[in-house]
Amino acid sequence: MFFGFLWIAAMLIAMNDYAVIVSSATWYFSRKDVPDADGIPGDSDVWKGFYWTFRYNFGSLAFGSFILTLVWMVKLIFEYVGEKVKEASGGNKCVDCMLCCIRCCLDCFDRFIRFLNMNAYIYMAISGESFCTSALHSFLLILKNAAKFGFVNGIAAVFMFLAKFTIAILTTVCCWGLLKVWPDSDGNQGVFLPSLFVFIFAYMIGTTFISVFDTSSNCVLQCYLKDLDIAKQNGLDPTHVPETLSKFLKNHTEG
Repeated sequence: MFFGFLWIAAMLIAMNDYAVIVSSATWYFSRKDVPDADGIPGDSDVWKGFYWTFRYNFGSLAFGSFILTLVWMVKLIFEYVGEKVKEASGGNKCVDCMLCCIRCCLDCFDRFIRFLNMNAYIYMAISGESFCTSALHSFLLILKNAAKFGFVNGIAAVFMFLAKFTIAILTTVCCWGLLKVWPDSDGNQGVFLPSLFVFIFAYMIGTTFISVFDTSSNCVLQCYLKDLDIAKQNGLDPTHVPETLSKFLKNHTEG
């Protein structure tokens, strides 16, 4: 039953990510030469992400979530066994070092599965293929364009850190100001501990919202590379590249 709860949680995360991915993919492949009522070129269909989830890719999302759940279960079992081994060893430093190494390897494998799942979902939304086929093709696509992926992911990581930190700092400053203006009924003005809690919660909430940018940037980049690959096979130029992305990649290439 506990495994089932973990699987449901992983499935909900996958469905949320897939909705963002489909929204980004439909925007990339939409026409951007036709003016819209909102003044933003291109259309993004969020509802298609939820529709495609149940209509086309529910099994693939469930399979990817199942793999991630297995990794989570292995990590939980290891933590339980590791605590027992640590107690039985009597604080042996070699055992502690070995447990830390295994914990690090499991964490790296967890991050790899998350990365593989996300890129498989992106390729799945673009091509409509199954999970395993999409995972293989997306991995090969990343290997062929490792420099572009590394550059974009590096910029995205810096942007997301600054955005999360800025959200947390501004929220904490507002909280600090309010606590200074309105002390409690006893006249106390202790602001450090409440401000610390506000900073932590604001950073966590900011992380949740900014993660949408990470998923979208990876999706748009993979859409661009797939569009470029198809255009080269047919001897044409890619027709769906946004103007801002084209300028950015051109400046990066020239630099």
